[in-house]
Amino acid sequence: MQYPNIPPIAQAFQLVGGFAMTQSVLAFVKLGIPDFLKEENRSTDEIAAHCGTHPETTFRLLRFLSKQGVVELNGKDCQLMPVGQFFRKDVPGNLTKALEISSFGPWQQSWNNLLHCIRTGGQAFSHVFKMEAWEYLAQHPEYGIPFNDYQTHLSKMGAAALVNAYDFSLFKTICDVGGGQGFMLKTILEKYPQARGILFDLPFVVAGADLGETADRCSVVGGSFFEKIPAADLMVLKSILHDWSNEKALDILKNCVYSLKTGGRILVMDMVIMEGSSPISFFYDLHMLVLLGGRERTQEEMIALFGKAGLKINRFIPTQGPQFIIEAERN
Repeated sequence: MQYPNIPPIAQAFQLVGGFAMTQSVLAFVKLGIPDFLKEENRSTDEIAAHCGTHPETTFRLLRFLSKQGVVELNGKDCQLMPVGQFFRKDVPGNLTKALEISSFGPWQQSWNNLLHCIRTGGQAFSHVFKMEAWEYLAQHPEYGIPFNDYQTHLSKMGAAALVNAYDFSLFKTICDVGGGQGFMLKTILEKYPQARGILFDLPFVVAGADLGETADRCSVVGGSFFEKIPAADLMVLKSILHDWSNEKALDILKNCVYSLKTGGRILVMDMVIMEGSSPISFFYDLHMLVLLGGRERTQEEMIALFGKAGLKINRFIPTQGPQFIIEAERN
């Protein structure tokens, strides 16, 4: 991040203190301050009284967050700024769950081992915990349940962008590969009543499926996309390939191709690194490396990967968010 008009030494300290920003915003959210400020400005003393916290240290917390653009202080009068609005629980696309996940002990321990990734090219999570993150989450529901809830939250953020950017009317059977608890598939089926759906993910994940009124047009199948994927006219993989190395991503695509019906399509929804990409793409590129050994890919890397799976990319379709839809068919 560039900080105009700030001396280089101050910018360097911004980098050193990055952990403090995260922890301060986490305290801000846990105390419920963003929701308390949503309708009107409050004094820092009122905020402290509402939260049951120490008035002076509450003021100091909010003063620090004002320097990050989260709130604005005028004396002791506190106003929630546009950045801070994203930490209200009632705002669509809010980041409160992302903040909770980022504070997980296993996530923090993995990032503490970033150097292992840089030195070896391998992931940090399995190096620290001696198992893959997915296996760990299945064994530790205190992390697995909120993580799956967060994936559903991400699906809610991405589903509208996907449905608004792509025409699903030509497909009779749509398989959401790694579809979590089904929100995105439900969104597609609600708009396209001609289609039937298949929700496919690990058994412990689809056990929490909620397909609402589309349930009668949808099959729920537990399994691994490294083994066999149900046959369909359209395979949708949202935020799946970036979880995996090129070798494992290729295995997933090959299994999709094997089960793809004649004339079918594969849709991948992922970030694509290119000139002018959002900084979040570069963060997620490292985040996927640390936790899963995965990566975000450039257009050229996507074309090469799909080609090895026997697929031809037809187009890269931008969405309202940082992700692209990559439409592909058999060569």
